[in-house]
Amino acid sequence: MEARRLSPAPAPPFQLSLRVRHPSLDPTDLSRELGIEPVHSFRAGDPRPVRSTRTSTSVHAESYWLGMLGSPEWPLAVPFGQSFVKGAEERLRSTAISSFGGALWLAVVRFLHVHGQLLRRIRAEGGQVSLLLAIAPVSAHGLTVAPEISRVLSELGVALELEFVSD
Repeated sequence: MEARRLSPAPAPPFQLSLRVRHPSLDPTDLSRELGIEPVHSFRAGDPRPVRSTRTSTSVHAESYWLGMLGSPEWPLAVPFGQSFVKGAEERLRSTAISSFGGALWLAVVRFLHVHGQLLRRIRAEGGQVSLLLAIAPVSAHGLTVAPEISRVLSELGVALELEFVSD
């Protein structure tokens, strides 16, 4: 029996990530507090990779942490509480997975709001927090950021960065 070729999984139409820069924060502590493993991280004072034999070893001037929020599993882990009618929660999650507007709402209103105290502390200590939204241009027919989302991002001091990516 000959094996069938599987078509590659379609690329997601968007990707949400959280980026944190900080003068001294330990990325391991941040991962533990957020409950997310980073895609990339380093701590202030850690040696930088050596790119040339002619340069001396240098160290990172700040800590850096980048974690993905837009995986298909991520919205399913966000609790909604007892006030949702049975079935409504699953429909909302399904919409959030398939729509970047829904995922953005979920990220901001649920995830970032839950971690608001941590995000405010990072800003107060001289750090920067950004919510990155990478969108495939073919999937973007327009993007509206609801006033509620803008308000929460502003209150938390989180920048929204949009990036249009091609295949």
